[in-house]
Amino acid sequence: MKYSWNGYVDIGLIHSMAFPATGAGAGPYIESLRTIANDSFFSAVEIRRPADVEIRRKAVEITETSGIRVVLAGQPTLLAGKLNLNSEVQQDREAALADVKKTIDDAVFFKAEKVIVLSGAKPAPEKKKKELELLVDSLKELSLYAKANNIIISLETFDENIDKKCLIGISTEAVKVAEEVRKTCSNFGLTVDLSHLPLLNEKADYTLNTVKSVVNHIHAGNCYLKDKQNPAYGDQHPRFGYQGGENDIKELAAFIRVLFKYDYLKNTATEKPPIISLEVKPVGGEDPVSVIANTKRVWQTAWALI
Repeated sequence: MKYSWNGYVDIGLIHSMAFPATGAGAGPYIESLRTIANDSFFSAVEIRRPADVEIRRKAVEITETSGIRVVLAGQPTLLAGKLNLNSEVQQDREAALADVKKTIDDAVFFKAEKVIVLSGAKPAPEKKKKELELLVDSLKELSLYAKANNIIISLETFDENIDKKCLIGISTEAVKVAEEVRKTCSNFGLTVDLSHLPLLNEKADYTLNTVKSVVNHIHAGNCYLKDKQNPAYGDQHPRFGYQGGENDIKELAAFIRVLFKYDYLKNTATEKPPIISLEVKPVGGEDPVSVIANTKRVWQTAWALI
């Protein structure tokens, strides 16, 4: 079946979010990856590093056979290891750099196009200037390491005060970091996530207008802010339409319109269009496959509204 967005955007899915049991790079990694790769709705997939060589070997057979585009997610291992690319402790920063380089190496193995990372924890105000400088240094080092294999590095903007509490979140500061890195590394940019905009108290039009010169990747999902006791609270990416959530069909359609407005998406179809990765996670006992089905229906309706 040919979908109406073919050639304008390739729809991806973030594997470890949709299937949380694979969060350590193991579990039903292969079976769930096959579920995504065999679904012609998806033209791309974002995966975290497999836990071992055998899983990696089986996974690359799936991605190569299916022809699905691959992006490597560096955030899961950075978060799991509490690793910090802007740490003032040199040993800690080197550990974070080494971890991302492993992800870049896997990106080469998977013939992936991009590696996505995030900044470390937001420091005390008096340390912020220094840690911004250290983050820029880290991102330059990683971008140069990736450039030899034509891989793009993208820094995802996260919340600063609610859940992940990262150094880089608000768009104005993210742009400054990106512009500084891009002075020497053209293979670097930002990832903007619709899910994170409410956490940052930003609107899509403002954010995309601010970062339009440096954005190189997009995530789209939902978040929940109304009740801290709710299991979906914060940066948990519940399904679109989750009761009390911030994003559903209307918000996704508006986001897509803004992506066209600021030229992340083009009005002319191409063989290798930009990727939008859908990021959804089951809450409680929700079935991952049902959550994915809901996500596909929401995308189809939102696209039809444009």
